[in-house]
Amino acid sequence: MYRLTDAVRDARARGRRPLAAALLLLGSWGVCAADSAGVVKTLQGSAFVTRDAVTLALAPGQRVFAGDRVTAGAASHVGITLHDDTRLAIGPGGSLEIRDFAFDASTYAGQLAISFLRGTARVITGILSRHAPERVEYRTPTMTIGIRGTDFIVDLEERP
Repeated sequence: MYRLTDAVRDARARGRRPLAAALLLLGSWGVCAADSAGVVKTLQGSAFVTRDAVTLALAPGQRVFAGDRVTAGAASHVGITLHDDTRLAIGPGGSLEIRDFAFDASTYAGQLAISFLRGTARVITGILSRHAPERVEYRTPTMTIGIRGTDFIVDLEERP
């Protein structure tokens, strides 16, 4: 991983000022983080993301975005941390869609909308649920869940 200290050392080696290199590095990180909703933190087995009608294999460290549908493979588990520190854990064969995500870390403003499509998922709510619960929505095929800063599990049984 390229660290801030590496950027300073590289800037000095090139005869540039370290502050400029550090600001450039931090600025580019902010742009990348702002575009994504979060990152895959853990993965056991296989998981996939469907984005713009294309399905891709997921790996730890990969970013996820609003509009992504994340599906865990059979006998697999995937853990995602969103930028507001909301944590999503999807169990074997489970699937969810990140319908909407925006978060401003300086003001805690934003919105979050997740749809649980099938299987089992666990959620540990983050900053948005504590600071703007009216802007957070969790849906299942049959209901909308109102959450006010907590930890919960959704288990969607398939109907015959």
